[in-house]
Amino acid sequence: MTQEVAILGGLFNAFLWGSWAVVLKKLRNYPLDAFFLGLYIFSFICVWIIALVALGEELFKEMAQVWQERPAVIIVALIAGATYVIGIRFTLTVFTSVGLSITAPIQSFMSLILGTSLAAIIGGIPAAISLLDLIAACLLFFAAAMATVQAQIWRDRTLFEGAASQLRDALGERSKRLLAKSILLVGLASAIIITYPLGLSYSLRAPGRDYGLTPLAFMIVLATGSLIGVALTSGAVLTLRRQWSLFLRAGWRMYRYSLIAAGAHYGGNLINAFATGALTAAVSWPIGTTSQLWTYVWGLATGEFKGAPRKSYLLIAAGAALYVAGVLYLRWALLRSA
Repeated sequence: MTQEVAILGGLFNAFLWGSWAVVLKKLRNYPLDAFFLGLYIFSFICVWIIALVALGEELFKEMAQVWQERPAVIIVALIAGATYVIGIRFTLTVFTSVGLSITAPIQSFMSLILGTSLAAIIGGIPAAISLLDLIAACLLFFAAAMATVQAQIWRDRTLFEGAASQLRDALGERSKRLLAKSILLVGLASAIIITYPLGLSYSLRAPGRDYGLTPLAFMIVLATGSLIGVALTSGAVLTLRRQWSLFLRAGWRMYRYSLIAAGAHYGGNLINAFATGALTAAVSWPIGTTSQLWTYVWGLATGEFKGAPRKSYLLIAAGAALYVAGVLYLRWALLRSA
């Protein structure tokens, strides 16, 4: 895969990552943990079908060889798959209870700055690009993330500030304690999600590293780990709340949302794995963080910003421009050094 195709693939997987959560608005009273369990069951099935059709017996030969030569590659990918999905589920819970204005800056910093830094340390960066270039691109992406976050903050202040102020007055000190606890929780959740780029950095074969799994084999292990992680966590929640019947009897009406989300979520993961194989995780991961922009685009499309001040729209446009600038800067840096 050429670098140009890999970058385009990274942008498309960002679109998929930023789109799959849209179906959450369709769940109504259907338990979120039931949706999550269905999502990763479908992801597991789809990834295995694709890999078996594409590779056949070669898939098992490759995994057996990697296990014999360096078992840590498979173990790390399995652990990454099991843990990062827990972080996603955890983050959604904290976002719902506290709001975007407090949690998003922490999540963006942990995901973009810390995630990219660790990916570069573990997996390295392409010889064609300098560390300063990578830092400059990440700063552009971080500025874009903060612009879009501020757009929603101004929207919320305009539309919901009155109700929010009354709630803060009613909760008083209890609200402050809850806020402090939630900030710690979102930091923990964001740190858990970082296991995804770390798994990519160590377990996926990429430029400059002659060991690791090829993209489809890596995705098999990752999807297996994801299903294990969700089965243990969401499965436990469904058991404690006695909601298994809601999952088992949901039928196609609700299962389809899990299937759609699985196609976008793990479809994005699959594309990202191939892009990482050409660019390394240190470059493909920050490109993938442009998924946040699509979250706001979907918000605009569904009317969530109706009645928001003009400056919210301007900030979303500024965020989009900064994301584009970051991608173009990365491409320019790769071309300049080639």
